[in-house]
Amino acid sequence: MSSGVTLTAATRQNLLSLQGTADLLSSTQNRLSTGKKVNSALDSPVSFFTSQALTNRSSDLGGLLDSISNGVQTIQAANQGITSIQKLVDSAKSTASQALSTKSTATGASATSAVATAAASLTSSTATAAAGAGGGTGAAADGTHNFSGSHSSVFVVKDGTNAETTITLNAANFGNTVSDLTKVSAGEILTQINSQLTAAGGNGAQVQASLTTDGRLNFTSTATGSDSKVTITTGAVPGDTDIGFGTTASAATVATGVDPTDGSTKARATGTAVAALGGAGVAGATSGITVQLGNSPAKTLTFTGTGQTGAQLVTQINDQIAADVGLKGKLTASVTNNQLTIRSTDSGPEQKVTVKSIGATDIGFGTGTSSAPSTGVTASGTGSTSANGTNARTALAQQFNELLTQITQQAQDSSYNGVNLLYRAGSDAKENTLHLSFNEKDTSSLDIKGVKFDATGLGLQSVSGGFASDDDIKASLTQLTNASAALRTQSSTFGSNLTVVQNRQDFSKQLINILDTGSANLTNADLNEEAANSQALSTRQSIGISALSLANTAQQGILQLLR
Repeated sequence: MSSGVTLTAATRQNLLSLQGTADLLSSTQNRLSTGKKVNSALDSPVSFFTSQALTNRSSDLGGLLDSISNGVQTIQAANQGITSIQKLVDSAKSTASQALSTKSTATGASATSAVATAAASLTSSTATAAAGAGGGTGAAADGTHNFSGSHSSVFVVKDGTNAETTITLNAANFGNTVSDLTKVSAGEILTQINSQLTAAGGNGAQVQASLTTDGRLNFTSTATGSDSKVTITTGAVPGDTDIGFGTTASAATVATGVDPTDGSTKARATGTAVAALGGAGVAGATSGITVQLGNSPAKTLTFTGTGQTGAQLVTQINDQIAADVGLKGKLTASVTNNQLTIRSTDSGPEQKVTVKSIGATDIGFGTGTSSAPSTGVTASGTGSTSANGTNARTALAQQFNELLTQITQQAQDSSYNGVNLLYRAGSDAKENTLHLSFNEKDTSSLDIKGVKFDATGLGLQSVSGGFASDDDIKASLTQLTNASAALRTQSSTFGSNLTVVQNRQDFSKQLINILDTGSANLTNADLNEEAANSQALSTRQSIGISALSLANTAQQGILQLLR
């Protein structure tokens, strides 16, 4: 027989009600203690996982905010650097202007570089070429060039020492430095050309490229005077894109520099006449010389072979000079009337050449050994300015050069957190490009391209002639004016970039707040509501207990009758 306890319907109903009230009260107390109405996926899967996704994105954007903040500081550091460099440029202008007003008796012009200029404009849509490998093409209607696919331009640049650099413009070399290979601008072409000229180093042509006001390419030798030369020829496979020199094999474009007309001369170290230089030749196997330019270390030049004529010795000397980075383009050798001469390519009183013999065979500079060289010959260049004018201008030129050094150092010091938007050691723009990500997937970003704003990057050349002529000073003033324009343009660019970055910084902060608020709305409990619920449930529980007591009253009455 069953011995279970039998409860009345009223009692069971009250028990169920009390159990439900207890469960609700427990849930309410949990929400009050945690502050959340969704504590796990069991409470509400949709709300829990949606809230988690919002929180995760907020956390990712919060991490990016540090990078964006560093980006703001990097731009501000670069902008401050530009401001300081501009002050130095203004000071250099003042120095050059003061030199210009200083009285000097120099007349005429200083030596000029060789400048080879393209016949056709790089930016003009009318530039066309004869049919080349792929049917020659010039600039498009908007002045850009197409270097996508197999389109290319190849040409050779040679300087006065016959050192040459092959320039190849194609999709592979432009790489990621341009945004659209079908529309490469003149500025981007110029940057790539100078990049390849710089990369060739001392063994390549000592030439720099620039653009004329009408958009034509200029190639200027770093050397000056009649020894300087620039030769442009098309490559073995010229390519099909014309940038001003054509796309088919044609006559070379050649330009030669001009010697000064201000009375300054070159330093010429000339040996005594040696009859064998013009006849049977000297015993080259035991001959050699040291050559010193200015106060720089002396360089040793040795000769091979026997029975070397003057012309053969000159070839060996010039080949070794061209192979030496310190002497290349600065010295040249020649022989006249059986006399060997080694002279500077630049003019002026600061030029000095010293030649000594370290060989047993005399080629005009005596005989000697490596440990005991001959007395040799020392020669200096001359200038034509008066003593007072020379001293004043030379002092100002030295001050000018020191300011250029400060400009370079200022650019090198304008870095923040390892990123310097004003200086890079090489020519690759990626070297100092600042990449900022604005979202967690990096699908929204900004690349801030840095510049090379040291003295060289700004096109400022140090003064080697002591501001001997007014033309030298005016050339420096022109360079400074162009540098100021470049600084102002870049400052405007950085200002625009800073506005974009600060706008994204504010946007990210607001978006993080929105994401956090949205996540909280899905999971946070309303504590006022839960407190009211807790009080109501407590009251309901008390009433339930009282109701259960009343339901048991009838059974207690029957118990009294049995007694």
